Amino acid sequence: MTASWTSVSGADPPRGDGTTADEETMYGWRVRSVRRALAKRDLSEGELTVEDLTALGHLDQYHYFGPAACDEAAHVLGVDDATATGDHPPRRVLDVGSGVGGPARYLAATTGCAVHGVELRQELVSLARELTERAGLADRVRYTVGDAAAVDLPADGYDHAIAWLVLLHLSDRGPALERMRRAVRPGGTVLVEDFTLGDPTPAQERALREVVDAPNVVERTALADEFRAAGFTDVLTCDLTDAWTAWTDARYDRFRERRAEFAAVHGSETYESRASFYRTVRDLFADGAVEGVRVTARVPPTTGTAAAEPLPLRDRADSRLGERDLTGILEGARAN
Repeated sequence: MTASWTSVSGADPPRGDGTTADEETMYGWRVRSVRRALAKRDLSEGELTVEDLTALGHLDQYHYFGPAACDEAAHVLGVDDATATGDHPPRRVLDVGSGVGGPARYLAATTGCAVHGVELRQELVSLARELTERAGLADRVRYTVGDAAAVDLPADGYDHAIAWLVLLHLSDRGPALERMRRAVRPGGTVLVEDFTLGDPTPAQERALREVVDAPNVVERTALADEFRAAGFTDVLTCDLTDAWTAWTDARYDRFRERRAEFAAVHGSETYESRASFYRTVRDLFADGAVEGVRVTARVPPTTGTAAAEPLPLRDRADSRLGERDLTGILEGARAN
């Protein structure tokens, strides 16, 4: 998950390097912690495998359920069996809000897709490029520093687009959705997982804005309507609330159990900040203030250009995430 698509509401004034204290806590510790976690495993240099990186858990993939969510997305989009051949080049996937590149690397390694990650924060992209090169995937995965609503993307340049926990950070999602729609070819598909509004109190609405950096979370039907307004068709939502409620609860408990270990590496101040954030999100889900949703949609085929083999959107109203082993996934294990 990345909040890099908008400024942080109520953030501290920028530091001399242009980074606010909130942003440094959110992103700076991620870069440092990846390096420290690799050093602890004697992997600071040399070749890496994708398994080396997914073993870092939330440091590699910020979104809920990590590799398991990637596996499910690959199945829904139909890229889990999309092996490239001489007649069929690799599927092209746009990853909006790519962070340090974990999902992009994982999808490229497990499906053979070519993935283009777009991320606003330069420090995350720099680390993503380094890790991807070391994992031997630079020929299939590339990254661009850019804003989702303004980044220059080739028209019809992708078969699919994905975004995990990104849209909630946008006050106006329309420009980003329209840019995604123009970038995905006619008949192509998108998969987005994000927050939607439940029944929050005024205090919980304030927590969404000021703690989660979610300035304009809307109800599920309203979010689906935003996709339609951006030009998508075949829009469908899948309720992930129960699975995400369990996930955020397990994440907070695990983080508390590892307080001493985390604080020894990153300091007590960073620990308390992250614990407060995790607790806030857990409570928002537990109290029904927010819900989790997957939105799948298609770019309408243009007249006379419908694909001979339409790209699938499979099992779109279903999710198997609630059946997954939370402990194993939190530790970076791949879903079976």
